[in-house]
Amino acid sequence: MRPNFFRAFGLVVLLLALLPAVGVVDRYLSPLPIGAAWFRHLLITAVPMVLGWGLFALRKWAALYFSLPLFCFGVWEFFKSIPEVTFPYNLLLMAHGLSLTLPLVVTILAWKHLTWGRPFF
Repeated sequence: MRPNFFRAFGLVVLLLALLPAVGVVDRYLSPLPIGAAWFRHLLITAVPMVLGWGLFALRKWAALYFSLPLFCFGVWEFFKSIPEVTFPYNLLLMAHGLSLTLPLVVTILAWKHLTWGRPFF
């Protein structure tokens, strides 16, 4: 399996990380004091940027930080949608939950093409 999927994932994460940088996300979040708002803004901008760059650079740590939470959330959404949503519509949510498990499959298949990186990145 080619590792270009991770470069695509990294590009998507980097593009989505620009949304908090330009202030699109801030108007939807609850108002906080200035120090907490500045820290939250820095956190929701910096973490996705580092993760996106790690995915783009084909790092194993970034692949794990990206795929494992998506896998857990996808499995949770799959099983949570069964009792809470009526029948024809829960199939859509179940399919969405299964689609979130695919990055872990890609991580497992492309593991040998990824590197841990250098000591600092």
